Amino acid sequence: MQPYQEQYIENTKEISRLNNGRFDADGEFSQWLETGRQADEKMEALRRENVRLLNDHLFPQLDGIYDAAPEAIADLEAFAAVLMDWSTNLDCGVYVLIHDSLLSMYRIRRDRTNVIKELYLLGMGLYYQNRSLSGIERKYTNPYFFQNEMVFTEGGSYLKFFPEIQEEATKGYIIRCLANIAICTPDYKRRIRVSARILNIVQDADYRAMAPDLPWDTFLRRTHQQMSSNRQVMGRGDLSPQELMQVLESCVEVFKPEAESATPNVRWLWPYYEMEYTCGFADVKTTAERLEHLIRGASYDQYDVSGLYANVQLPINYGKLMRNNPSLQENPARVAFLAEAYEKMMRTMMTYPGEKSNDLFQYYVRLVMCDYFEMRGLESYRSVLEKLLRHFFGRLYVRSRRTGEMLARFCETIIEQSPDFFDDIPFLKVCDSPERKRAALRDYALACGLFHDLGEAKMNMQRVWLIRNPFEKEHQMAMLHTQAAYDEFIHRESTRMFADVALGHHSWYQGGGYPENYVRNQSPYRQMTDVVAVVAHLIEQAKDGPEAAIQSVLSQEGTRFSPMVTAFLGEDSLRRDLAAMLTADDAPFYREIYDAEHAV
Repeated sequence: MQPYQEQYIENTKEISRLNNGRFDADGEFSQWLETGRQADEKMEALRRENVRLLNDHLFPQLDGIYDAAPEAIADLEAFAAVLMDWSTNLDCGVYVLIHDSLLSMYRIRRDRTNVIKELYLLGMGLYYQNRSLSGIERKYTNPYFFQNEMVFTEGGSYLKFFPEIQEEATKGYIIRCLANIAICTPDYKRRIRVSARILNIVQDADYRAMAPDLPWDTFLRRTHQQMSSNRQVMGRGDLSPQELMQVLESCVEVFKPEAESATPNVRWLWPYYEMEYTCGFADVKTTAERLEHLIRGASYDQYDVSGLYANVQLPINYGKLMRNNPSLQENPARVAFLAEAYEKMMRTMMTYPGEKSNDLFQYYVRLVMCDYFEMRGLESYRSVLEKLLRHFFGRLYVRSRRTGEMLARFCETIIEQSPDFFDDIPFLKVCDSPERKRAALRDYALACGLFHDLGEAKMNMQRVWLIRNPFEKEHQMAMLHTQAAYDEFIHRESTRMFADVALGHHSWYQGGGYPENYVRNQSPYRQMTDVVAVVAHLIEQAKDGPEAAIQSVLSQEGTRFSPMVTAFLGEDSLRRDLAAMLTADDAPFYREIYDAEHAV
């Protein structure tokens, strides 16, 4: 690799190390806070250097990619390989950028062998990049997954040239591209068709004879695993007998040997039980008991892959089982067990060593945000989110707490001057005294501030901002954070009141902004959303000073921001207080994190 590439990798690893240990420091609060601030300063310096390295070296190199010498291409390939090694995922965005450029170069050069390889590598980069979109309604993320699917489809289309291609590695990329179409499509029937076709290919004697040194048995095993992932749809009733048989055969192939071993691995044993349940071989009572046994089998501090699966994935699956079977919810023992399982799950998450944090663990954090089942007798989803935000997303927590305090102060002025301003919000309208309404409004404002950007945590794209400036595509993806939060809040009782605020705080008063599906006049929470939009913009513009931030809001009155809200900025005391809060020390919010961490 070239020196700038080695330096970029070193910087990015150091940023990751500092970030993972940002809130793990020991000592008294003042020492803890100073250690964290020093880490933040160092990360910012490294980020600036990364931006310079990309601007001065990588981008010009990619601009001239069509004339690149073999040595320069080899350096780029080695650089990209370290940036995304499938576990640490240092910088998937730069990986995608490099392989997209290499693909264009090889197209111009009409180098079929390397086009096929780059289609596979680019497809894998897009797949890992798109994992930040998990849990967002598919109609909003389809363009990204469709692009990914088309890249793999193009790579797989070279199967027709299989007999004439000489390089066995290239033939392997074709098979992998074909198989990976299934991981990009939401249509489970298509996934089954794709996997069935690959199973036929990898077992075909003619294909094997044309590339005898390819790992055909590995391809076969992984395709069976891929097919078996469709086990969850076997109970829907719309699969043909042939489709059911294809999925079931793969499930048996993958899971039964493990289930029958002397020491079965929990990661394979549960899918076997799940297969039996979805096929009707085991009833829901038996399945619940099996899950309970597996969850009890791991200590909360078992932090390896199997321990995380047992302590996080399986409690989430138990919650799904209860959600889909209301009869289980009527059994107090089942509810009590799920409460205990969730409690152990959160203990595992909160005590997981920061230095072990990797792409897999971050997936589990998002899994809890996406699939936590809320019901009476369990810790509320709202409470769980607050803990996750404070523990794993400290900077977002601090910014959001500041937003909440500013919202509360803003709403104090509004309700003093216009007591019925927020009366479209049902729980505020029914307050039986002005004092109770003010108290309820303050609590709501604080919570709206805390949760309005929850989608940023769910998508976990903050690490991109820590290591460099985001690319255009990453900006576009990040805009989905409003939908990401809405999709979770709207389905839980404890967070439903925050859904419209999360969805609409980047939408403009007179139309514009995002997302398009937020319709202001249809939301009973529109007045609070309008206030959140103003406060969020003030914080975003605070780098230019409080007065400049306020003037930025006022200059967009009636277009971007509600004139009914901006009118209150004419109150001198409110403006002074907001200006002071914009520049206030953030130590009190970090103190909340410190106290919570040291209480674990």
